[in-house]
Amino acid sequence: MWNEIYDRNKMNILFFLIATFDYSLKSRIGFFYDDNIYAYSKKYLNEFSHQIHPERFPFETYDDLYTNYDLQVLIRNKFLGQWTTTWNFDFTGYNYLVNQQKDFFLIGAGIRQVLARMAIKLEFLFIPNYLIRYYKDPKDSKYIGCAFSEKLFSLKSGVKISRAIETNFKIAYEIDDYIENFDVYDSKAIRFGPDIKFSLSRAIELGIDYEFKSSKAKGPTPDISYLQHKIGINTGLKTGIPEFAELILDYQMKYRIFTTEVSPILDTPHSGREDLTQQFKSIYKFPIFTSLYLSLNYTLEFRNSSSEVYPNIGDYKNYNKWMVGVGLEFQY
Repeated sequence: MWNEIYDRNKMNILFFLIATFDYSLKSRIGFFYDDNIYAYSKKYLNEFSHQIHPERFPFETYDDLYTNYDLQVLIRNKFLGQWTTTWNFDFTGYNYLVNQQKDFFLIGAGIRQVLARMAIKLEFLFIPNYLIRYYKDPKDSKYIGCAFSEKLFSLKSGVKISRAIETNFKIAYEIDDYIENFDVYDSKAIRFGPDIKFSLSRAIELGIDYEFKSSKAKGPTPDISYLQHKIGINTGLKTGIPEFAELILDYQMKYRIFTTEVSPILDTPHSGREDLTQQFKSIYKFPIFTSLYLSLNYTLEFRNSSSEVYPNIGDYKNYNKWMVGVGLEFQY
């Protein structure tokens, strides 16, 4: 009898969850080529190609093919009258064909509450391990992978001003924890800024965002602390060729000012240094079946570094790279 009651209760709970909550699922997989996965300058790429200082490059190729995949689950309910509460759970992974040491993934979770024209969202993002590139071990003469884990806590509020205009403001706290050999790079950062979205017509959407970031590193030498301004412009155009197709054009600019107070003699690569990084991205997405979309992707990215005390910094820190690929996206 108790088993029957237990089974009946399980079914009641299941029916309650199905009837009470609304679910949606989005999954995507993409296949890409990256011509400079470690973001090396021309000088370093030339050294790699000609086997100059080979100990600096303990890997087979500086370009690679990789797979990018993500899964997002949304769960909705209306606990507060007519206003929707949404939970999101995300998993994103990157797997490289040759340079498998570059593999990484990130997980995220959040909750968003609508209150009339206003919405508030709390979100958490975690990257367990991300390899930047290979640096000389401060405790040894060998080159080892410089990797870190990241935790990001964010709060975002938004207001729907009209059908055509939506504004948001986001504040976030970031914690970067490097492996023991590079723990002088351990950093904590505050990030905040607004964004605004315009629906110019049924076919055109425009988004503009700005973020200020203040990052303080453990140091003392080297000291990678910096201030950063980031600006983004995003345009979505429904082309109708084929039907329901969309062209997305995205531009992002980061201007980073290193703030180390360490003597240039002790920390030449960061003292007086400024970085300008720009990225252009285009995505053309169109349906091939119901709820299944194909996307064509191209990204161009480059960085220019300058320094008051190190005129040749660009030879080591400037880079450019491009990525191209295709993706499949399923929405349910």
